[in-house]
Amino acid sequence: MTRTALRRRPRPRPAGGLLLVSLASSSRCVASAAASLPEGLVLPRAAAAAEADARPAARARRDPHAPSEGDGARDYEAIDYGNRNLEWEDGPSSWEEFGHDNDPAVCGVPRITVREWEEGRFWEGNRPYIVTNVTEGWAANNNWRLSEMLKRYPDAEATMGDGRRVGETGPDSAGNLLEPTTVEEFITKHMYDPFKYFFDRKIAIPNGMLEDCHPFPMPTRMFIDDPHAGEIYAPSKKERVNPKHPAERWQDHLAISIGADLQGLSFHFHGEAWNAVIFGKKRWILYDNARWKHDVRRQRYMALEAPDAGIRASPDWIRTLYHDPERKREIRNHGHDCIQHAGEMMFVPRQWLHMVVNIGNTVSVISEVGFEKGQGKTEEDFSYDPFEPSGDSGDEEGGEELPRGGRPRR
Repeated sequence: MTRTALRRRPRPRPAGGLLLVSLASSSRCVASAAASLPEGLVLPRAAAAAEADARPAARARRDPHAPSEGDGARDYEAIDYGNRNLEWEDGPSSWEEFGHDNDPAVCGVPRITVREWEEGRFWEGNRPYIVTNVTEGWAANNNWRLSEMLKRYPDAEATMGDGRRVGETGPDSAGNLLEPTTVEEFITKHMYDPFKYFFDRKIAIPNGMLEDCHPFPMPTRMFIDDPHAGEIYAPSKKERVNPKHPAERWQDHLAISIGADLQGLSFHFHGEAWNAVIFGKKRWILYDNARWKHDVRRQRYMALEAPDAGIRASPDWIRTLYHDPERKREIRNHGHDCIQHAGEMMFVPRQWLHMVVNIGNTVSVISEVGFEKGQGKTEEDFSYDPFEPSGDSGDEEGGEELPRGGRPRR
């Protein structure tokens, strides 16, 4: 079936922004980027403004769905969305509304130790896992505190945009929905902007951030320790080659996510991935690919209010559509609804549909199979409209599939 970009109706945004940085790394340093987000101090307002003015101005780019004229536009521009807290934990939290105790009847994801994860090689299977104590001993537990991050890595680059819409397109295919930023600029100016989510898998960041995450999780660590693991000699090429397709290999890809309370990507899917939370909490809704891979209508029913409706922001979906008895029954029987705490890693199997909601200011590190370390974005990456019709049509019998969040669609 041909995948096409679905045109979406604008929906109300969740509160707060989110930032994700893709990490470039040396063979020893990939994991530390994963942990590089600090917890909570923001520069004083005047100092932040002065330092921002002193830096080269990032290319001005406006969210296409933000108010564009009249009092609404002026009010939007005038609001200070900067994070002025001393620690990540000082920010607002929606725990009372979105938290729960991971009752096995609701969550059902096995919780295992790092040792069990590695000995069992569970990343080779097709079941979600929560791995505990993953960040134990990481320098990021101190160096990614908010105050420390602003001092150590203020110029680390990334992009930001609306989390709901980035979930629709995937962060690599969001085009002009994204704009460039830095860690300092995002935290001190945009973190609580409902149109700003810091999420990017291509941007290169300083290697110093990478060193904060040792020992990083398997299987990413396997590639860092030995990039040639699994290679065999190919007589026709007279050299050693990896028999796996690049899309199936765990390599040196890492990304960092910084997001405010209630932020997170809307329903999407991609290859196998892990997400380790350093500060904050995340609520996950996961839906087994085996349940909908041959029935796109079921996939769309779970994600959308109506066949022609737009994807809802993750908190909005939980508040409204999740209460439908059929949807809840599907998640209870063929999915999971879990809370991930700081220090834990969530493993998401290949092509499982999932959404995430931050509970409190949240910092995490991510790795996905098939991706290499970030090399940075070009002007072309920001130049196109991801919702411009491609000319393709959906499968007549199965219907159009939701966009795959992990791969470019151009």
